[in-house]
Amino acid sequence: ALDWPARILFPPVCAGCRRHVSQPGVLCGACWPKLRLLERPWCPVMGTPFIHHMGDGFLSAEAIADPPPFERARAAVAYSGVARQMVQGLKYQDRTDLAPWMARWMLRAGAELIAEADVVVPVPLHWRRFFRRQFNQSAELARAVSQL
Repeated sequence: ALDWPARILFPPVCAGCRRHVSQPGVLCGACWPKLRLLERPWCPVMGTPFIHHMGDGFLSAEAIADPPPFERARAAVAYSGVARQMVQGLKYQDRTDLAPWMARWMLRAGAELIAEADVVVPVPLHWRRFFRRQFNQSAELARAVSQL
């Protein structure tokens, strides 16, 4: 927790739009409704959301036509609006403070996958990108997920 001098010098801001908020790590009232958290039902392999429940084990067209090299995946949020800004902030603007937020969303969407995991491994970043960014955003997410 930030002490009061730090809060005066660096007041907490919305993770989406950078407006001032009451505490660090929250979205403002305008940004929160714009975030689309993905809900069941979804394809058990790809994690693609379905409009209606199609029955247990029902696969998306993508999973049938081009089976992936993995067994299951999940997406936490729709990649648009506030979520897109936050992802791009993490990747391109050194907003590593967003990783704990995103990790909580990942846990919400993929709790059963994380519970079954022995380890959480980040996706390696090419050395040139790592040199440009100075950090691996997937490593920040993996670290945050492993701490939940």
